[in-house]
Amino acid sequence: ALERALSHPAHALLLHAPGELGQYELALALAGAWLCESPAQGRACGGCAACRLFAQHSHPDFKLLLPEVLREPLGWSTPADDEGEGGSAKTKAKPSREIRIDEVRSAIDWGQRTSSRARAKVLVIHPAEAMNLSAANALLKTLEEPPGALRLVLTAHDPEALLPTVRSRCQRLAIDMPPKAQALSWLQSQGLDDPEVLWAAAGGLPHAALAMQTEGIDGAA
Repeated sequence: ALERALSHPAHALLLHAPGELGQYELALALAGAWLCESPAQGRACGGCAACRLFAQHSHPDFKLLLPEVLREPLGWSTPADDEGEGGSAKTKAKPSREIRIDEVRSAIDWGQRTSSRARAKVLVIHPAEAMNLSAANALLKTLEEPPGALRLVLTAHDPEALLPTVRSRCQRLAIDMPPKAQALSWLQSQGLDDPEVLWAAAGGLPHAALAMQTEGIDGAA
């Protein structure tokens, strides 16, 4: 899937799969490859200054839009997320499951600025279904005519849940279900000794099987 994505000339890609099949990880791998300053066969080298910044979540030409509920689980929480004005702790409001219009507008403003490291600018939106109606509509012009070197990657479980006007402005790239042997091997590498039962219960989705195990579901039960 990464090779197909890297060979795609589109300025806006929609990565989709039924359920969770690594759309988020693929989007980051793609962004890292585009921003890498010494790519090897199109892929990120992992050692240049740009790759180190990317790994530290501090590359100035990369922006990720996530709903609040996913920030901590995916490792993107920051001190600013935990403090309010004047440094006081935020009230314990329930984290939002939406990507809001003000976040999209801020990302659009960021995308219009010149690239800091003269490679590209990459905006990842994960998952795109989390954009509310106003946010999705605000993104349409940028999807159709991104400024400068900006490239966009949207992820989705169900592309049909997105606005038709969003889908039509993206090139779609489907992620195939992994073969059984590959999925089971990966699950074993994640600590599942006998993953086949959970893999089958999850409909062949390795990430879902891993989540079941994390939630305490025992495949032997």
